Amino acid sequence: MSNPAAKARSIDLHDAGPSARGIGRYRLLALVLAGVVGLSVVPFFGVNDSVLLTMSTIFMWIILSSSWNFISGFTGYVDFGHGVFFGVGGYVTGILVAKAGLPFAPTVPLAALFSAVLALIIGYPLLRLRGVYFSIAMLGLFLAIRELTLIAKPLTAGAQGLILPSEVDRTFFYYLFFIGAVLVVSLAWWLRRSQFGLSLLAIKDDEYGAEARGVNTTVLKLTVFCLSAAITGSVGACWAYEVTFIDPGIMFRDSFLINVAIMATLGGLGTVWGPVIGSVVFLLVRDTLWANQGNSFLVVFGVFLIVLVLFMPEGIVGTIQRGERTVLGRLIRRLRHRGSSHVDLSHPTVSPAPTRIVTND
Repeated sequence: MSNPAAKARSIDLHDAGPSARGIGRYRLLALVLAGVVGLSVVPFFGVNDSVLLTMSTIFMWIILSSSWNFISGFTGYVDFGHGVFFGVGGYVTGILVAKAGLPFAPTVPLAALFSAVLALIIGYPLLRLRGVYFSIAMLGLFLAIRELTLIAKPLTAGAQGLILPSEVDRTFFYYLFFIGAVLVVSLAWWLRRSQFGLSLLAIKDDEYGAEARGVNTTVLKLTVFCLSAAITGSVGACWAYEVTFIDPGIMFRDSFLINVAIMATLGGLGTVWGPVIGSVVFLLVRDTLWANQGNSFLVVFGVFLIVLVLFMPEGIVGTIQRGERTVLGRLIRRLRHRGSSHVDLSHPTVSPAPTRIVTND
């Protein structure tokens, strides 16, 4: 015989779930909108250029880690040579501004287009590779393009570099990267909920199974690879104009490959907010350790990253959302379950009595 009270509690928990999730989404949306509005008026409060430079750098890395997350987090194709598009975008703008005399604005879409075309050309053969083979191939491409820019001196000026005529306006670059970060995160939010994004996640889970279900994996992988390359190339173009000097060592930095992968992984691969949170945490922790630990900050920072990976292999957002495979994730889920059960059970809802239908029969 079933217990009516237990039945009432189970019904209440079942019915309260969607409404509670809906309230949580509205609160998150309100929090995000408040954050966007607050960040959009920061330059009006008289902050100095140092603060604007720090915040615009954080926005820039949010764009870069999010674009890396599109190909590596959603499809599982870990791109260790993604910095090649950053360097190519920077050199497209550098050459067009410094040598052709074009203004900055029209060079950004050209840099994005050139990066996307390059991704289309190299992506068609390389995306047929899987796992570590794709990662190594992209790393080899990164090194090859960097050496090519050193050799092509008539076009790139080699190791001497190119000087771009630019006006240092921190407010302009603050809004440039801030708007870019908002657009890219919005794109990730749409991608996570669209059929296109779900197909990419299906490729990550089981590419053969996705192909068997009729998903055109080649077209989807190429599309998101070109999209990611175009975003990264446009950021490289903007950054080259901001620093006013570029050479192969600056535009094709090895640290770029490491930083962008750590930020996205730290926050949570395949999530919307993972690259955002990962970029903020990474930059704040790195700069804080660098300021306090001096030359030994890399040792402390390395230990910090090892501990994070051990206890949160799903990343910060991944641990909170689906971290049942980690000790910390299971603890968070247990605490959240206790909280929701306490709220629901304190206000039990009694099910209405069934209506008896009386007939003449």
